[in-house]
Amino acid sequence: MDVVGLGALNLDIIYRVDFENLPQVKKGEEKKIDEEDISFIKRLLEKKGRLITKSGGGSAANTIYALSRMGFSCGFAGRVGEDEEGDFLLQDLMAAGVDTTGILREGKTGICFILVDKKGERSILVVPGTNDNLLPHQVDMDYINRAKILHTTSFIGNTSFQTQKKIVLRAKPLISFDPGQPHANKGWNELFPILQRTHILFSTEREVEIITYDSFKEGCRRMVRGGVKIVVCKMGEEGSWIITREKEIFIPSRKVKSVDTTGAGDVYAAGFLAGFLNKLSLIECGKLGTYAAAISIAGFGREKYPGRKILQDFLQE
Repeated sequence: MDVVGLGALNLDIIYRVDFENLPQVKKGEEKKIDEEDISFIKRLLEKKGRLITKSGGGSAANTIYALSRMGFSCGFAGRVGEDEEGDFLLQDLMAAGVDTTGILREGKTGICFILVDKKGERSILVVPGTNDNLLPHQVDMDYINRAKILHTTSFIGNTSFQTQKKIVLRAKPLISFDPGQPHANKGWNELFPILQRTHILFSTEREVEIITYDSFKEGCRRMVRGGVKIVVCKMGEEGSWIITREKEIFIPSRKVKSVDTTGAGDVYAAGFLAGFLNKLSLIECGKLGTYAAAISIAGFGREKYPGRKILQDFLQE
């Protein structure tokens, strides 16, 4: 296989909202909510928002989904529930060509309420469900080690985070890591065992600052000194930076109309990894990531994720 993902698997329930009518939610935040609050959140959103769609989600899963659509051989290791939501997520991944034999079924599927305003800006309310209970013995290392790259992203719960660290330390493939806000909040010391094994790190400007207690540029350099080979700092409309020991490369963004920015960074990672697997230069990897992300934000959820033609057209250029 080319890439195996390790991370949370969620059902994304996407609502159009006006954040001015939802003082309970801060624009741009991602926070955990308890299962007993689901009914309240649903009632609130049905009253103050409009249901747009339901989609498969989870950061690593989004990246793997996009890579598989682009023609790469991909699999996933994680957990979904023994419920209708779990059925939906597995069928969605399989429809994109993702191997799901590394996914365990147990408990209740994780849910993300994604609130998107008319500008495409969003907030995420997470109910982790079974994602919080991943244990080391539930991850098949032979399955992980079949891949060229292990792409892993954040879990909300500490049990799965500790499992993630153990898997990364034992894994043979190159490590691609996107900590996201939940892991960034854990700080440098907690993340260092993963960072020192990471070949490619994907992170936002703010996440780098949180992890390193430094400006994003100095923070990226610190991560490189700590063992990361390639740091990719995603900055949305402001472009991205690729930083290694030898180079610091700026990639401008593409100006497009945004419908939903949810998952754009995950698709950027997919595009970058697609370039990396095709042995493109770092500049071209960044351009392909930017191109893929720009395409993805034209729709809700995964409906506009790039496919084989996008990759083929880019490679021909």
